[in-house]
Amino acid sequence: MYLDFFSFAEKPFGVTPDTRFLYHSTQHEEVLGTLLYGIRERRGFILMTGEVGTGKTTTLRALLNRLEAERPTHPVETSLVINPLLSTLDLIKSINQDFGIEAAREGSLQDQISALNCFLLAREREGRNAVVIVDEAQDLSMDSLEMVRLLSNLETETHKLLQLILVGQPELDDKLAQPALRQLRQRIQVRYRLEPLDAEETHRYIIHRLNTAAPKCCLVFEPSALKKMYELTGGVPRLINTLGELVLMAAYTEETHVITRKIVGKAFREMSDKSGGSRPSSVWRIWKSHVTPS
Repeated sequence: MYLDFFSFAEKPFGVTPDTRFLYHSTQHEEVLGTLLYGIRERRGFILMTGEVGTGKTTTLRALLNRLEAERPTHPVETSLVINPLLSTLDLIKSINQDFGIEAAREGSLQDQISALNCFLLAREREGRNAVVIVDEAQDLSMDSLEMVRLLSNLETETHKLLQLILVGQPELDDKLAQPALRQLRQRIQVRYRLEPLDAEETHRYIIHRLNTAAPKCCLVFEPSALKKMYELTGGVPRLINTLGELVLMAAYTEETHVITRKIVGKAFREMSDKSGGSRPSSVWRIWKSHVTPS
């Protein structure tokens, strides 16, 4: 609706994890470097946590893109689990299927683990590393977390055959703190906590997305508007995107190419009014858990 008005080729504040819009903040570069280090050095277990909306999934996609680009010099096989609400058997099947293992469609749990072990040994002979990434890992059951720990036992005398990256919300830290999971917790060699952006990074994030959508867009955010965006979102990328979309719609309605603090506040109030009923949207619930707007 507003694309032509602002000369955008596409929406700058989409909420899908599009890596073309990834803003390489200092911490996002750090976390990518940390994950790559853990994989290359075969550190076994790697943990990345962060609040809802801080960019974990987008960072994972950027990691997968980086691994693919570096495949000629650092060959790595990857398996991504995006639905952790699986039985132990189905979890292993999902991992095997993503690796392209023939035996993944049938067989007992032991058959699945044996097939995975054979696959990993073959990759080892070829000089290839293998990584399993579990997104939303806070939803893994206790049995599945124990199975993940057992997968770390797949190793040679000198190093691990499989790297495991657990990605989840802070509740994952709470779950791993339970005494029953102390063996798993002790095996985590690399940790990173993804935090919201600070005020300066929030400003740069917004400008970055605008420039990515249209290098010559007909739109200006006043400094006070950028400050208000940070105040209302707490630097959480998903909330920035949600509010940013509403701000552009409000500016389009007023037929202005200048985003003021007043427009940002108006867009937020309209959203909060619509979300204040008995069944507020999931985004609004996330918002209230992150930020208490002044």
